[in-house]
Amino acid sequence: MFAVGAIDAYFSDAYADLVAATAISKQRHPSIVLPDSIQNIKVPIRAVLETYNSRDWRWRMAARTMVDSTSFLSLESIRKSFNPFFRKSHKLFGDTLTDWIQHPAAKIRLFGMSANVYSALNPAGKDKAMKNVQSQFAERYDSIFQRRHDCIHNCDRPRLSPQPLTRAATVERVVQDAVFLVERCDDHITLEFREFLLGCGCPTTVITQAGY
Repeated sequence: MFAVGAIDAYFSDAYADLVAATAISKQRHPSIVLPDSIQNIKVPIRAVLETYNSRDWRWRMAARTMVDSTSFLSLESIRKSFNPFFRKSHKLFGDTLTDWIQHPAAKIRLFGMSANVYSALNPAGKDKAMKNVQSQFAERYDSIFQRRHDCIHNCDRPRLSPQPLTRAATVERVVQDAVFLVERCDDHITLEFREFLLGCGCPTTVITQAGY
């Protein structure tokens, strides 16, 4: 439960940082042209209009307030929030899995096959296999998120009892998979956010100052 809660906390912080850094970059370089894909992001007006010692801080507070009531405990919510900041062929949990399955920390339980098996396939075979890889990846994390939900609600309801852990090293594997998801996403977000700002016409000096 702690590991899954940490996933939620990471994505909340990361999304708040993306939104705030985008607004700060636009404020510092008004000629930046933001894409339509992020036009629907809504920040709390009160947080924006408060008085702060730094004009940049208003955007960080607004973004922080925005995510306070948001849950990122599903791959769909993560995908929906972050993918607007990524290039067309670099979306989370689709295009990224081609590289992730070959990462040294990748586990068969996450992808349904090993990196060696995947690498040995021809291009057509890889395209076909990727559908199963995406399905397995989603199923694994959906089960982790659901188990955390069940544990919390079972503990809160006396008429129900927590279900036993029937397989050895279950908790260790969940923690490993939580770390894998966060670390791969963090690497990807860091790279893609720079590309996002560059694509908006943001100078590199401003990108460095935005500091995701």
